[in-house]
Amino acid sequence: MVNIDHIKKAIRRKQKERLASYDPTVKQQEALSLYRQLFSTAVWKQAGSVAITMSMPEELATGPLIDQALSQGKKVLIPKIINKKMIFVEYDRNTPATPGSMGIIEPVSSIEYPKDQIDLIIVPGLAFTKKGERIGFGAGYYDRYLDGYKGMTIALALNRQLIDQLPTDQFDVIIQKVLAPEK
Repeated sequence: MVNIDHIKKAIRRKQKERLASYDPTVKQQEALSLYRQLFSTAVWKQAGSVAITMSMPEELATGPLIDQALSQGKKVLIPKIINKKMIFVEYDRNTPATPGSMGIIEPVSSIEYPKDQIDLIIVPGLAFTKKGERIGFGAGYYDRYLDGYKGMTIALALNRQLIDQLPTDQFDVIIQKVLAPEK
């Protein structure tokens, strides 16, 4: 029997390599396409609160998403890991932030924003299918958080993050909408 964890680990390793070798110009063009698409969706326009991670260098840059949300008066929520649990904390341009336990920038505050008041979560990951399957970074924080979440989930997938098929198990949460760069 094939171990799904070994397959996911191999996909993660390959995806990290693929993302690290992205041509910066191509990545930027794809990112601009994804931002335009997201900002034109009804769910973005209607969302009063948006949860967005602070991106790592190999990921799609989320700074423009955060800036756009703040400029439109949306509440921006950033994930924070506390005692091996992910919460979302309100964030603005004056919020102190520092690298957290995973090395990702997160707010210093630990005041949890209620899950049922988050309108939209932009879900990060290493690989996605157009059907909404995803492989994250392996810690399972988003899958645990999204279990029971009632709002909208969107992933912004660079072309190198789109894969035809991914292994899934009962803990994997399907993303409702996956946006891909326009050709």
